[in-house]
Parts: sequence; structure tokens; C-alpha cells
Amino acid sequence: MSPRPSDQSGPTRSDQLEPSDQSEPGPAGEDQIALLRWVIARLREHCPWTSQLTHEDLTEYLVEEAYEVLEEIEAGSLDEGLRKEMGDLLFQIALHSQLAQERGSFDLDGVAQAITAKLVRRSPHVFTAEGRLDVDPHASIEQVEAAWTRIKAEEKALEDPAPAGAAPAAPVDDGGLSAVVGSLPAHLPALARAAKLIDRLGREPDEHLPNSESATLAAADEAELGELLFAVVRTARANGQDPERALRSHLNRMA
Repeated sequence: MSPRPSDQSGPTRSDQLEPSDQSEPGPAGEDQIALLRWVIARLREHCPWTSQLTHEDLTEYLVEEAYEVLEEIEAGSLDEGLRKEMGDLLFQIALHSQLAQERGSFDLDGVAQAITAKLVRRSPHVFTAEGRLDVDPHASIEQVEAAWTRIKAEEKALEDPAPAGAAPAAPVDDGGLSAVVGSLPAHLPALARAAKLIDRLGREPDEHLPNSESATLAAADEAELGELLFAVVRTARANGQDPERALRSHLNRMA
């Protein structure tokens, strides 16, 4: 599914984009990404609905399309259904990139460059710092995960350096837990955030995980209910289960 025009009228962008020749041909060849970018640019230029969209307008569609991709995967529709839904999701990414390009910020190539550079940096078992292939055949999954986490933390420290004279970051078991929670995407569903929190803290000794032994099935208030839910999620992760998917599947069975 893709964004749908609403009945609400909005500002046009005729004062922001120079109209192109309406007979302008699309890009030649079989580069479908280039053709997609051309189509989106022309929609922004000539479609009265698409032309008024902002990043904020598109947020609900981005989440919706991601979940529709997930539905195809969980339904086992891994061919045509998945291809189409991934196309809708790609449209969202390309459209956000077009909006950014119009204001002189970045484009779709910049998006690809950013993730490519990140993958190279965080995969020293496969690439050199310059991006040349240099595979370490002896690297274990544990070493790969440890390197990824370390490099990510180093990148975060460079992006958000501590003020001069500031105390060093607290360890995870002494206040640093809030920093880990704060590093999780705020818009993730609660169960998914809890699962990610447990996964990240699970790389540390168990005492760094909040103790949930006191949680009972009869929660007296929402604080106890939150503790109970966290205990359920923690148990699910220990068993290799996805609590978000389990709850979604249960709701689907109830439908």
C-alpha cells in the first residue's frame, strides 16, 4: 500500500519547483532505481497531492509499509507478494530522499552511501577500513557481535562527545541502563523495545538485567504489570522467541 490522497487540500509547490517539459522522457536503459527516482521527481512536480507532502505527512505510511512487508514474510509469501510490498517500502525511502534533495540536504545516493559506509566500518571481519575485501575466516559470531557493538559505541561517542569535564558514562548496572534504554528507537512497539533492551543487556553479565523475579500474574497496578510484561519478554528472548510476533499471531488467531 502506498500513500493515499486525502480530501484535504494543501499548499501547492508551484513556487518551489520549476516545471519541466511535460513531454520529457524518462531515463533510458534498465536502471529501475533511476526510473523510480525520475517518476517520484515528476510526481512531486506535477501531482497536486504528492507535491504537498512533507516528511511528517509520510510517517504513518512508512510504519504501515514496514508492517505490510512483515505480514508477507510471516504469511510465507516470499515471492511476488513480498516483492510488491518491498516496492511500496522502497517508495517511501525514495520519496523521503526526494524531499531532502529538494531542500538541498541529501539524495537517495547519499542514503545508500551512508549505509554502505556503516556496513564496511562495522564489519572488519570482511572489509578493510578502506572498503577492500579482506575476510577473516576464523571470525566467530560472538566476535562479530562484539566488534559491531564496540564500533557502534565508538561512533556514538564521536557523534555526541561528552562535555569537557563531564564524568565518564556510568556502567550499565549503575545508571547506564537508562542510556541503553534511551538508545532504542522511541517509536518501536513496547514489546519490541523490551526485546531489544534484553538482547543488548544480554551481552553483559546477568546482574545488569533488571530483576523481575517479584513479578506475579496478579499485577496490582501498572507498575507491577510492566514488570510482569518485562519478565515475559525476558523469558521469551531466553527461549529464542519473538514476543511481538507471538502476540501478533495470537491476535490474528482471535480475529
